[in-house]
Amino acid sequence: MTPEERLNEIVEKQLGDAIIPFLQGLTREERKSLIPCLNRLEEYYNRFMKLDERTYGKRGTPEQQRIINLTALVIYSLKEFRKYEWGIYTAHLNELIPWHVPSWLDSFFKEGEGKEFSGFYGMNYEILMDWMEQGVLTLTPSPQTIAGYLVNELDNTDFLQKRAITLKEHIWYLFQYDCGQNRVDGRNGGQPYFSFRYFVEHGQLDRMRVLKESLLAVNRNLNKNLCGWFAGMFAALAPAMEEQLALQPEIFAVLSAPHSRPTNIILGLLKNLCVHPQFRVEEFLSQASVLFASDVKAVHQNTLAVLDKLAKERRDFRDAICRVAAQGLMSREESTQSKVAKLILTYGETESAALREALSAYTETMLANTKKELRAYLEHNEATPAHSGQSGNDSASFVHEPILPLIREDNRIEEIASTEDLIFLAGQVLDVNEIYHFDLLLGALLQEDRRQKAEQISQWAPILQRAYKVLIDGGSSRSSLLDQLMATFLLDYAKLLVKRFPKETKELSDLHREMVRKDELKKGNWGYRNLQELTIRQKTGKEEKFHVYRQLLCRTLDLLESKERPLPLLSTPTHAPMFIEPATLVERLKQYRQANAEPDDMDMQIALSRVALDDSSQELPILLQGLEGEYRRLLAFLLGADDARPQAPFTHPSWWMTAGLIKSPETIYAEFKDFSYNKGPREFLTGNFTWRTYLKTHSYTDYNKKVVEWTTPILAFDIPESKNAHVVNKDTFDERINYHSCDSHPLVVEMYPLIERFDDILNDLPRLAWLTPNMPEPLFVWCIRSAIYDPRVAEVRETDITRTAIEALHQLRHAWHEVSYLLEATCMLVADKTSRSYAAEIWIDRVGKGCMDSKRIGKILGSHQHTGWGPLKRLTDLMERQMMNVSPLHNRELETLIAAMLAELPEKPVKDLKKLLEIYAELLSVNNSKAEDEQVLHLLDIWKGVANLKKAVDNIQH
Repeated sequence: MTPEERLNEIVEKQLGDAIIPFLQGLTREERKSLIPCLNRLEEYYNRFMKLDERTYGKRGTPEQQRIINLTALVIYSLKEFRKYEWGIYTAHLNELIPWHVPSWLDSFFKEGEGKEFSGFYGMNYEILMDWMEQGVLTLTPSPQTIAGYLVNELDNTDFLQKRAITLKEHIWYLFQYDCGQNRVDGRNGGQPYFSFRYFVEHGQLDRMRVLKESLLAVNRNLNKNLCGWFAGMFAALAPAMEEQLALQPEIFAVLSAPHSRPTNIILGLLKNLCVHPQFRVEEFLSQASVLFASDVKAVHQNTLAVLDKLAKERRDFRDAICRVAAQGLMSREESTQSKVAKLILTYGETESAALREALSAYTETMLANTKKELRAYLEHNEATPAHSGQSGNDSASFVHEPILPLIREDNRIEEIASTEDLIFLAGQVLDVNEIYHFDLLLGALLQEDRRQKAEQISQWAPILQRAYKVLIDGGSSRSSLLDQLMATFLLDYAKLLVKRFPKETKELSDLHREMVRKDELKKGNWGYRNLQELTIRQKTGKEEKFHVYRQLLCRTLDLLESKERPLPLLSTPTHAPMFIEPATLVERLKQYRQANAEPDDMDMQIALSRVALDDSSQELPILLQGLEGEYRRLLAFLLGADDARPQAPFTHPSWWMTAGLIKSPETIYAEFKDFSYNKGPREFLTGNFTWRTYLKTHSYTDYNKKVVEWTTPILAFDIPESKNAHVVNKDTFDERINYHSCDSHPLVVEMYPLIERFDDILNDLPRLAWLTPNMPEPLFVWCIRSAIYDPRVAEVRETDITRTAIEALHQLRHAWHEVSYLLEATCMLVADKTSRSYAAEIWIDRVGKGCMDSKRIGKILGSHQHTGWGPLKRLTDLMERQMMNVSPLHNRELETLIAAMLAELPEKPVKDLKKLLEIYAELLSVNNSKAEDEQVLHLLDIWKGVANLKKAVDNIQH
């Protein structure tokens, strides 16, 4: 019987006891000859398959897999082992160790270090140490690897004493690396740090070293929970006063820790240590700026407690302590400022020039009550700026910033003036470097395509290679479905070049054949694109949601293939980000009129949606010179005064409807009464759906057959149903909208309801927003509905959609309607901090330019809080950190916002209402105004009876 036959027999009959004697008897040549046989056995017995009706698993039994694994360890090289095996079973290798150790074991071990899976099944500290002691492993594992295995034995004191090196050297590695010590320690059943305390008490670990390493670990870039765990260990060991004094440098270093729990633990210890004569006062005071820069209120409070004790004991440092405490005035927390003021009033000298100077730096962040209390320390300073509330009536402070026009020289998109520019742009279009590159390339192709010379055609090869990569591999992380559409279009364009330049395009033809060949190898599997048949004119499921863009690409291809001189696309932007200069649109329309050609319907709609609308009505007669018929009447209506009316006849209802929605979505023009678009719900065209926040009830039946119910706050739109709009699977997790246009020429905005999964098109959202920049509300509705429905949601999908939507709102320059206000207000309460910050920046910018209705924002926020949609603390923190004291104008608008919000709240106080009332009181004081809204005054009278709100209400009413 040959070795191959014997190995097959052992595996097939599961003769486990026979495998090691068989392997021991093989010569080197026989081992090498068995490799092909073992490869076949690996592929056959380790293949996953359906074992029975409900079970999937490997074809081989556990014993057959053991036999194969043992054989692999003996006859495979490292390269072959990696090809067929995920890792080494330590139990199998232990069977072989008495007579065989793979020559490549050290290399395999080294490759696995630092990875989530080390490459060894069943590896632990005991096995690792045994292998090192036996010489099975000849290398020394890294300290992090040793710590990673040792941590699992952390609660076994007997095991930890088995080897001297464990307590002498290895246990100290646990202070340097994140090995989940805190989670393993949780197994001790209420005895945290048991092993460390045990060995310290028995003298087997140096106590001072444990204390010192616990402190140093806090600043070793470990995770938040582990840093707190090490600081907790230091406190749990109850260091004596002498030990703390000796460790002062390490203790003060913890005060700069990136996480608040270790800092607060140390500050708690310093409240007692600071009174000792050997306490290093100056070193502690130098850390105060870091402590007061923290966002955590408890850190400020504990720091002030230490400073207060120091000031009481150390008279010679009182002035310095008061100056340091003044840094606490950076916080807008009333309780923090109150403690700072109390400390300064108790220990500070009013004649101290240094203290007065220190306090003057914080006049802008001081609350009104704080200023009153510290008046004696401030009266020698120069008058505070207007926005600190001292001279808020300066009329210059309320002048709005000028709004820059949309059409300027500094934002003009550079024209493509040569074929070299065209090819360079084509090389960038799939990189998504600029949002307008997609549209600019289409316009440039129509302009420069016929000017290309034969010798330039080969320059398209690298561009097409990128296109094939996007289609076959998906491109980069920034690539999107629209990039796949563009890549498909470029392949179609390459076919057009091949027809025109058959000799010069051999490189393009060869590239296409090679890519088709590679694609055919995937036929029947995931990732097959059918490149042989792929064309932009071919409809697919994913492209249907981008019907508008696909139609633009097809339109461009038609114009390129035409024998006539191509006309320009109307929708190509002229100014960044995606605006069209009215004069340029007029000139393009004149070209169509002269050629007696009909513009593409979608192209025209997009052009109208992108045309700059700011201030064009003043020069309209001059602008429209030479334009006749429907074009002139259409632009005269869109660009004319607010009260301009549409003039019949209406040859293209889709253009007129688009213009009407842009001009005034709330207005139902009687002139459009016969349009088919009026047959369906108008909300799908304007985005002005009725919205509401409400408490949704959920329930389930537990093991005791008891029904458990709970509620969650939800933001929802009421979707009207009709012949062309249906809600499928209503009120379920997979609810979706079936919608179709009532007209044979759908509007661009009617594309948005067709998008079922916004996370699929996340990278495309910015370009979708700039598809209709003059009326983005219909898109924002579906963004909100897809991602901003629940304030607790913080998943990557929802966060990314929310952030993309609020970024788009920040850049757009449309006239705001209800949905824009809803998106802005709601993003002030979402879980994502970046989105909240964007919302604050938008408010600041638009208030400064006089185009923000703060009262409307407040009413929406009040409606949300009425049902608990979003923690109020998110909003109050945002107000304190970004929205207050920007300018007197912003303070006045913020007061308006809060008053409108308070008027919408229920009589029963919502959570964190106290902080909102404190901010409102501060604004009233700074603005030198009073609460006047009757509903707000009514609610204040009710809230006055609530103990923790009484002081805040009194500050508002007096």
